[in-house]
Amino acid sequence: MRTIVIGAGFTGVQLARKLLANHHRVVLIDSDAERVRDVGSQLDCAVVHSQGNSLEVLEKAGIASADALVAVAQSDEVNMIACSLADAVYPKVLKIARVRNHVYCNDVDHAARNYAEAFSGTRRPPFGIDRLINPDFEVAAAISRAIVHGAVGGVVELGQGYGIVTVTLGAKSPLNGTPLWRLSSVPGWHFLVAHVETAAGAVLPGGETVLSPGDRLGVLAKEDELSAVAALCDAGPFSTGNGRMAIVGAGSVGSVLVAQHLAGAWADERIPKAARRFEVAVVDESVSRCRAMVERFREVRVFCGDATDETLVREEGLDHFDVVVAASENYERNLVTAAYLKSAGVKKAIALTATSSVARMAMRLGVDVAVPLRGTVVDSIMSHLRGHNVKSVHTVCNGAFEIVECQVAKGSKSVGKALRDVGLPAGAGLVLLLHGADGVSCVPRGDTVMAEGSTVVLIVAAGNNDAVRMVAG
Repeated sequence: MRTIVIGAGFTGVQLARKLLANHHRVVLIDSDAERVRDVGSQLDCAVVHSQGNSLEVLEKAGIASADALVAVAQSDEVNMIACSLADAVYPKVLKIARVRNHVYCNDVDHAARNYAEAFSGTRRPPFGIDRLINPDFEVAAAISRAIVHGAVGGVVELGQGYGIVTVTLGAKSPLNGTPLWRLSSVPGWHFLVAHVETAAGAVLPGGETVLSPGDRLGVLAKEDELSAVAALCDAGPFSTGNGRMAIVGAGSVGSVLVAQHLAGAWADERIPKAARRFEVAVVDESVSRCRAMVERFREVRVFCGDATDETLVREEGLDHFDVVVAASENYERNLVTAAYLKSAGVKKAIALTATSSVARMAMRLGVDVAVPLRGTVVDSIMSHLRGHNVKSVHTVCNGAFEIVECQVAKGSKSVGKALRDVGLPAGAGLVLLLHGADGVSCVPRGDTVMAEGSTVVLIVAAGNNDAVRMVAG
């Protein structure tokens, strides 16, 4: 694929790295001359010094032969105008825009939902944007998924009631010292270990892999069995989905989380509503933000102050809350806040971080779940750029591996073959889950036959498109 990326900030560069690793031809555009020089020496791609919201510049960059345009410049307006200009002349190019302003996002969403029939015909989607990515909505959704699934670790939902939860192996776990091939002998264990991250690095596990306290495990299980996984891994108490939740930070992410919770948008519908509603409190040092939160959400208790202030914690009982989410724009402060409140007695602590590398540090500080803003946004964009049969991409283990959900295409060489005969090289990846076209899901074995239209979930080394193609076509 040929992809044009507008914006050479952190997100644009990380996205370009992933695209290059996936053998895309990439052109990167940015208006900052110094940044262009720096990035040009780091990446093996064309880097253009110019504004991205110019059709002339886009045409010189090759938009006529491009498969996708991704606009992640600092300015929402630049991103939206670039997509609109490209769509006017090159409507077949996939256009993805990062848009931070909630008003713009709500306008586009309203138009897309209420005028879907018109846009499906000759008219194009609002601003010509095929996929709109809002960072606040993306990370709020990731945080909400973790809360719904017990806040024991990051959760990747895989459909049909399955998910992969990442947990830290505790000192009292019966899994310690046991090679994977013997885990079935541990009472209650019938789950699949998808990845293991140790102090020495991340690995795709084999039968001889031995688990030790402190290892980070990615475990495939049904979503209603995640509490059993947490217990067997000695990963701490499992959040029941009710009680008291404190959101530290009354900014954009905190507001989205409160709105989602009150609307029940992220609540698990299998749990009765009365049993899955938290009593929500919001903590922020800004008087104006606190006032705005009170006016917007009458059901929410708002504390104006520092969440790490011992007096506030004691007087308002924050140390007895069931879940705390540190979601301010100060990512370093989020780590400190989540770790402090966890040490003070909060059962589960979640922190919004800038990157996945910082997220690993959060785990060492005792934070239960760390959600990296930039990594979450890049994953969301990549899910739309890996080909028509790829449904989603989730990066794990600080970018070492990707969990790829893809559909077995018509004409794929794997169709009709047993999984053992597909020829996936040892160590190239693991097939974790198979959703049959008939709606039946299973953890595949060597004799499982691949069928056209089935959805396959693999874990592969980052950028390993060859393994995905071998299985899905």
